[in-house]
Amino acid sequence: MKKNPILAVAVAVIIALSIILIPNVFSQPENVQVLSYSWYNPQNNEYLAVVAEVQNIGPNIIDYVRATGTFYASDGTPIAGDTARTIRTQILPQQKAPIYMLVPLYNSSTGDIWDPQSIANLTIVVDLANPTDSRQYQDLEISSHTLSTDANGYVEVTGFVRNTGTQSPSQVSVIATFYNSTGSAVALGYYDVPPSSITPGSTAQFTIYPFDYEAVVNKIASYSLLIQAPVISSSATPTPTPTPTPLPSASSSSSPTPTETGNGTGIPETYVYAAAAVIVIVIVIGILALVRRKRVGGRAAQ
Repeated sequence: MKKNPILAVAVAVIIALSIILIPNVFSQPENVQVLSYSWYNPQNNEYLAVVAEVQNIGPNIIDYVRATGTFYASDGTPIAGDTARTIRTQILPQQKAPIYMLVPLYNSSTGDIWDPQSIANLTIVVDLANPTDSRQYQDLEISSHTLSTDANGYVEVTGFVRNTGTQSPSQVSVIATFYNSTGSAVALGYYDVPPSSITPGSTAQFTIYPFDYEAVVNKIASYSLLIQAPVISSSATPTPTPTPTPLPSASSSSSPTPTETGNGTGIPETYVYAAAAVIVIVIVIGILALVRRKRVGGRAAQ
């Protein structure tokens, strides 16, 4: 039995199209915008800390965002880099989330430590943003929050989380993103709420200190809060991203941190599936027509 060359080519085309289309369907980094970022040395010469904030500008819920940060010298030579993901998962459309990345300055080739003074710039590239149908428990709200100073004189953000639903969620965290006077993300912190204190109708208190406190406290001028909750079904109502709240007593004494903005256009996942389906249907119809024509021609010749 002879193989049909047209059929073989068509099968190859379908396989190639599937390979091309699958990554675009499941990962949508173009739907994530890097709003701002900054870096500092957290009193540790072996690492530089990078704080970034990203926003989901697409139409789908994103499971989480993974980004890669790369430091460059003045001549464009990459010095060091690493990858990190957002602390928050199930990021809703238009919602923002912070990323905290520790980039090692160790040079694996020479065994030396890179000199942070040789760094000219930093790039943040989003390389993974998978859409998901999952959504977190939505019946949690921050009823109040404020900046205060604890008994030891450390700046802290305190507040209360209220459970307005009927479930008792576990693993609830409140995440704070801190900004400087120009609105760039410069620090973050979070607090894990004890599961037993967040029963239906109750409130739980939280206290958040920024990571690497001594290195960032003088840069902080405002903050915003997010709730990280367990995943539930996708039928819950989305929670809007909170507006940054000015800190009444903090000021920024450092120079403005580098900021990067990006643009992206969100392509609904439905359109991608539809386009793939149309292509496959057209190819299948073409194959069937060619096979049928060949059979009819063969019968006529007989």
